[in-house]
Amino acid sequence: MTILTPEKLREHIETDLGDPALLRLAAAAEQMIIREAGETTPVTETRNEWGFPSGRHRTLYTARPVSSITTIKERDHPDDTQTTLATDDFRLEGVRQIIRLQEGTNPRLLWAQHVELVYTTDSDDEIRKLVQIDLVKLSVMYSGAQREREGDFDFWHHDTAKETNAILGMLRNARNNPIVV
Repeated sequence: MTILTPEKLREHIETDLGDPALLRLAAAAEQMIIREAGETTPVTETRNEWGFPSGRHRTLYTARPVSSITTIKERDHPDDTQTTLATDDFRLEGVRQIIRLQEGTNPRLLWAQHVELVYTTDSDDEIRKLVQIDLVKLSVMYSGAQREREGDFDFWHHDTAKETNAILGMLRNARNNPIVV
């Protein structure tokens, strides 16, 4: 299922393409969006700092903006059981920074060497819709030629690759790895 249906796309794009063709362009645009900004399903990040005590700090940065945290589990050694943290063991500051608290149910000064974080990302659905509309619009206009002539008119087409990259640039880049500072 694509972000927008052919009917919704037709509200923004004038084309003679049939629904199946428009749906194929929408599906391709959605795949580009997912490749650029990731899925909209809950995200699981795992951070391992085995043998790197300097990598263990109080602040954990997520790869994507956080809307809500589902669970955080941590352990010091591979053979240890995981401790599921209570909500009073950490604090979300902003949308990407998670602070480990020294007070709470499982108090600690630093994050453990192994941290598993499951969270829901901030919704960027409206940006995804706009990007899908623009990508489909670009695909509909693309003829494969740099220049066309029709009667007295000369048409020069933009570089589609540059245009596609500029459109995808509207999305937050979610391919960064989590960082522990």
